Amino acid sequence: METQTLKVKEIPTNQQYWFFRTEAGSYYPDFYFNDYIAYGWDDFTNIEDLKEALHSDEKKTLLKEEFKKRYPDEKREGLAINQMLLFIDTMKIGDIVLIPSAAGEQVAIGVIKSDVYIYDDKSSEDIDDILDDEERGYKSCPYLKRRKIQWIKTIKKGKLDPHLYKLMCARNTISDASNYDMYIDRDMYPIYLKNGKVYISLRVEQKEGISALCMSNLLSSSLYILHSFENKEISSAINSLEVKMMVESPGVIQFIGYAAASTMLLGSISLFAFGADITFEVAGQKYSIHSNGAAQAYIDYKKEEHRHEETMEQEKNYRKLDNQVSNLKKSLEQMQVSIPEELKN
Repeated sequence: METQTLKVKEIPTNQQYWFFRTEAGSYYPDFYFNDYIAYGWDDFTNIEDLKEALHSDEKKTLLKEEFKKRYPDEKREGLAINQMLLFIDTMKIGDIVLIPSAAGEQVAIGVIKSDVYIYDDKSSEDIDDILDDEERGYKSCPYLKRRKIQWIKTIKKGKLDPHLYKLMCARNTISDASNYDMYIDRDMYPIYLKNGKVYISLRVEQKEGISALCMSNLLSSSLYILHSFENKEISSAINSLEVKMMVESPGVIQFIGYAAASTMLLGSISLFAFGADITFEVAGQKYSIHSNGAAQAYIDYKKEEHRHEETMEQEKNYRKLDNQVSNLKKSLEQMQVSIPEELKN
């Protein structure tokens, strides 16, 4: 069986997240296909002057007065100005942005790749600029204040973590989404490293209710297999392994722990239940069930040095391990748990 190596994504501890509206989805295709987001109120395009208003009450007062003159029909000028300043200054390169399509049927997740710039469509040589909305097949956003985005992933509404539905109801154009970090992280990456721990999410696709026995077998069998690894680092890390479950069918089972225990747990599940032989690279350190002994410790018995009774005991242990592997496979099949896509490539 060919072994593949997966480099686990590391997410910064201080990662910032934003939810950015798209005018009821009308600008979603333009933002997505052309790798940017944009904010309006185009009478204000002097970025340096706007930034000064962040540090001077006098400048901010003058900005509010000028805003009222230019947009007299806007009833919430304070909110509009604060959001504009947030867009040009508070949001940073490296921050994560979520944007919704029409009716929230799809969400795109990306990372900010530029500071704010003013888009000049007259000087652009991009062929798309001469196309109208009908030729493009989607509505073009006219806003001039923009940031470049590298899109990471799109998620259909049915696959979106239900905890994010409340975020989708946010009314402001820009909303701080940092309180939803765990749910966004695991939607982006089923396997990732953050705060010194590895987070592993397994998706449960079963639509009917999940039996207590089935769930119990999945957890107990997983931990039994992990305990069978003859590795001191793993043994000391098992007690720190956490489980978070949101399995309303469908749902998520998330394992959280230090790299040795977490990756070896997923490695054993991948090998025994799915036949995928994986080595994980976490912060430059590699973890593999083969390099750490694993279940083979019960198969590759010590030869003549073992007494007959010891060999019989090891054979008994192996049979028990084999039963646990069978229970794990059965539970995963019943709950329709699939291996993360990253492990299939």
